[in-house]
Amino acid sequence: MFFKYQKKGRSSFPLKKKNNRITITMIMIIYMMISTAALVLYGPFENLRSAVIGAILTSRHPWLITPFYSASTLAKYRPVSLDTMDRGTMRTGDFANIHDNEIEVVPIQTAKYSGCLLIIHDPKRVHVAVTKYLNSVGETVSEMVKDSGSIAGINAGGFIDGGHGTGGIPLGITISRGKFISGDQTSREPVIGITKSGALIVGKYTFHELEQLGILDAVSFGPELVQDGKPYLKATDGSWGYAPRSAIGQRRDGAILLLALSGRGNGGIGASLLDCEQVMLEHGAYVAANLDGGYSSELYYKNQFLVPPSNPLGERYVATSFVVDGGNTT
Repeated sequence: MFFKYQKKGRSSFPLKKKNNRITITMIMIIYMMISTAALVLYGPFENLRSAVIGAILTSRHPWLITPFYSASTLAKYRPVSLDTMDRGTMRTGDFANIHDNEIEVVPIQTAKYSGCLLIIHDPKRVHVAVTKYLNSVGETVSEMVKDSGSIAGINAGGFIDGGHGTGGIPLGITISRGKFISGDQTSREPVIGITKSGALIVGKYTFHELEQLGILDAVSFGPELVQDGKPYLKATDGSWGYAPRSAIGQRRDGAILLLALSGRGNGGIGASLLDCEQVMLEHGAYVAANLDGGYSSELYYKNQFLVPPSNPLGERYVATSFVVDGGNTT
């Protein structure tokens, strides 16, 4: 009996080995991801856990964390509310006689975040700009700056858009250059506002009280960061995690501080509310408040971004911004 000799083809063993290596690598990656998540969520690193949970709870997807903790446990990590501020005072400063057009640009750089601080010496130059498509869609900060003939701008209050990113409806009380735009005129609301004489006020006010104070511009957001030159938030307060941040403050000499800090791959891991509070204190703020942050956060000056938005799609549509009237600057 004769057997026909057949030449063997290329062995399939190398291909099987390659597939096995890929499978093992994928299993190891998945294992490391699960182990890291478990270590963060249930390990001994309380500060890290607080920052991570706080960041998730203040993101667009807070439901991602709810399967891992009970409601009572999450309550411990729930960040301070944006309306965390005292009842507003009726005593304010008077900076009507300041006529200094200087604007200072102060870079901010740390291992965790980077950003920039604008110091506007004449506070009466700062106003609230509102989207011209009110109750429909928002505008970008740069558009509001150009539309109002301003030189600088930063995102301001919150807005309602049902998660669609349209940003057309301001949250809470909104006043622009003396004109009431929106909000409940009967209840006491968290307010960040500027009077006719250039005083920055932060607190809970009724619309009638704002009229008595001579408020020209106002938005609703928070929480308060600095009160009477002292830190308002405590280290034990929920931090909202690390993310891009915006804030506004005022020094005792009347100068307005506009702060934006980057994060989420755009200059470090981002800043906490306590970080914003500390930066404001370091630069002489005696009153300061947090503004809308995250993808909304940006600082625009002289036709360019001092702090660009962290959103990979570019500027976000927002309902309001603080803008700085044009003029001679140094």
